[in-house]
Amino acid sequence: MLRFDGDAFVLINKSGEELGRGTVGTYFNTGAVGFLLAEKPAEQVEFVIKGIDESADDLRSNTSASQIKNTALVLLKVKSYDAERAARIANTLAEEYIIYSLVTLREAARGSKEFIETQIQSFGEELSRAEEELKAYKEKTGIFLLDESAKEIISSLAQFEVEREEAIVELHEMESAIENLEDQFARDEATYGAYKTMASFPTIANSPIIITLKEKLRSLEMQRQELMQEGGNQQELIQVESQIDAATEELKDATRQIVLAGPSVSDPIFQQIISQIINNETSVMALQSRIDALNQIIARQNGRLKQLPQAEVNLAQLERQKMANEDIYTMLLGKLEESKIAEAMQISEAKIIDVATVPKRPVEPKPRQNTVLGFLLGILIGVGGAFLLEYLDTSVKNTKEIEDLTGLTVLATIPLIKEKGHPQIPTIDEPHSQMAEAYRILRTNLAFAATAKPIKSLLITSTIPQEGKTTTCINLGISLAQQGHKTIILDCDFRRPMLHRYLSQYISGNTNGLSDVLVGRLKLKDAVVEGTAQNLNFITSGTIPSNPAELLGSPKMLETVEKLKGEFAYVIFDAPPALGVADARVIGKISDAIIVVIMAKRTHRDAVREVKDELERSGEKIIGFVLNGVDFDRHYYRHRYYYYYPSQ
Repeated sequence: MLRFDGDAFVLINKSGEELGRGTVGTYFNTGAVGFLLAEKPAEQVEFVIKGIDESADDLRSNTSASQIKNTALVLLKVKSYDAERAARIANTLAEEYIIYSLVTLREAARGSKEFIETQIQSFGEELSRAEEELKAYKEKTGIFLLDESAKEIISSLAQFEVEREEAIVELHEMESAIENLEDQFARDEATYGAYKTMASFPTIANSPIIITLKEKLRSLEMQRQELMQEGGNQQELIQVESQIDAATEELKDATRQIVLAGPSVSDPIFQQIISQIINNETSVMALQSRIDALNQIIARQNGRLKQLPQAEVNLAQLERQKMANEDIYTMLLGKLEESKIAEAMQISEAKIIDVATVPKRPVEPKPRQNTVLGFLLGILIGVGGAFLLEYLDTSVKNTKEIEDLTGLTVLATIPLIKEKGHPQIPTIDEPHSQMAEAYRILRTNLAFAATAKPIKSLLITSTIPQEGKTTTCINLGISLAQQGHKTIILDCDFRRPMLHRYLSQYISGNTNGLSDVLVGRLKLKDAVVEGTAQNLNFITSGTIPSNPAELLGSPKMLETVEKLKGEFAYVIFDAPPALGVADARVIGKISDAIIVVIMAKRTHRDAVREVKDELERSGEKIIGFVLNGVDFDRHYYRHRYYYYYPSQ
């Protein structure tokens, strides 16, 4: 923090240690901290000095570099609350990169120069030793001249050894360059660590494709050296060199595929380093192939040399050593001068095309753009969410879905009861309501279905409990009775009977019912209860038995149904849900027709298909479905049914 004494101030840290003294209006700089106070602040000033790592992370997070498509240009972007500071950072980073790339190039050239200097010293000593040995041998033996054949072999050997040494120097230059590039990966392990191993030479060299291409190159280099040695057909030599160039390109492509096999990195610096590694690796492998080919040719020439007379062999070998070392020494001196010039003249391949300028307006935030994007994104999320919910919701919602799933007709759609109190019977309580009209539509459609095949006994079931099958039974029965048809409803749901609860004002209990008739404990006429309207009667389930399916499938049940069909125009069975128990299928065998009740937005599509397949095992008796719990406030249903409902 700062402590003021007039215009003078003292900068101290949290522990009270003084870091420096300054004056308002004068630039303050301790080497580590620098700032300028234009005027004395009205309040206490506190400084937060970030560590170098944290500052570097902040700079990295606000800086981005990307390669412009189909060009060698890199676009550098810097974000900062201070526009002038952002421009300075961008320009400084570009300048530092140019300096960095130049230093890297010169390091590679310097490494090559140092290697050549070492080789010059070594071969200079070898040359001196070879000259002394040759001189001593001539004086000792008195042999001073070689025949033309020996001279030709020695000249060829010297030439090939010079070429080999030149290739070795170039190989060292390439390996040194690769090492420098890989050192750059090591400097930023967090970013490039995954690529350091991938880009290393052993990984590439062990690839089967690379090994095959290297063998091909080695063979072609052998052919070229032999053609050059023998002075063969020039056209054939050009063809071999063309094949070497093609093989080198194949090697480069294969190397690129191996190096870039990892995750993509868009950093242009990384891409440049990888590109340099690929080129250098290809050169290394081509040079190794050339060195291997030259070693084989040199070994072959040495074999020819050993076939000379012994005295000439010794002289020839000494002459070869002297000539080869002399030529190599001369070649290395030339290379040394070239490397010195290269080191001095190296310029960076990078340059600034367009410097960063201070922007006139901030790039972000953009209120208008953000508002539009937020609006569009909100619509997209809303619509996408709606489609997603629709996709995830597998329940049946409308009549078309049922008809598409089953190929059968929906005989009626029953409105949703939004407020449930006591069980309602709309055909009696509200005869002019939408719901009462919906059951009358069901009655009409049932009559149409009966024209093709007489229907006296009708099974009404559902897929799962609480889909409204009992309500449908009662209201359909009342609608038929109101039309003058003598109707009886049988509660065949021995597992969860509900009929007596809906008709509690007419039925005192559930002790005497269908199950009691089937076991012989009660006569049929004593089980029949007169209903709420003329022509309507009921039989409750009775005492709940332990074997519902056996009772419903017994001969007594068939006999009872036949008696009722003889007395009533319609016998309606309120059966248990069809999925999970066999009761509905058993009753279906003795029924003339089946109607399945489905609850909208609750019954799943798979259940609809399954109940159809399950009940069709009783025969082709399903005449249609009833879709219950439909929201008639929706536009589609409101306009579809408003015609039927009289205004109040």
